[in-house]
Amino acid sequence: MYKTAMVFHPVSFVGFNKTQLIERHLLSSGIVGSRFRASSAYTAGTAYRQFIPKQETIQRYHYGIIRIYIVAVSQWLSGERVKMMDHANLVVVEGDAFIDSKLQCSKLCDFLKQITGDNYTVDRVPDIGCLGIREPHVSYLILTP
Repeated sequence: MYKTAMVFHPVSFVGFNKTQLIERHLLSSGIVGSRFRASSAYTAGTAYRQFIPKQETIQRYHYGIIRIYIVAVSQWLSGERVKMMDHANLVVVEGDAFIDSKLQCSKLCDFLKQITGDNYTVDRVPDIGCLGIREPHVSYLILTP
């Protein structure tokens, strides 16, 4: 799994929670698939590659499972601007090969604008541990009698 994530967020801060609207449209369009059992994340849907095309590489398949989060509010450390970002109505994609340019994700940004009416952009987060929505790691301890 990659250690970076793509964060799709509105250009300006939006005070209204539009996550249910985003979730409903992403599910109906096939961008997201089913929800993981013990998580708030979704799998990539059948139409995912129509909105986020894969990089031109020899690799044919994903390296890991793609997890897509729809988040009301989050903070993260931007990789491009090296500052703390704080936005609402986010779509976070982790576990996929990442973009060379923002033009590759313009279809999803345009689709999110159609849904919410807000201008969206994408940010690359180099360390997903700094995302405010990251699920904690689970440590298992096996006790034997």
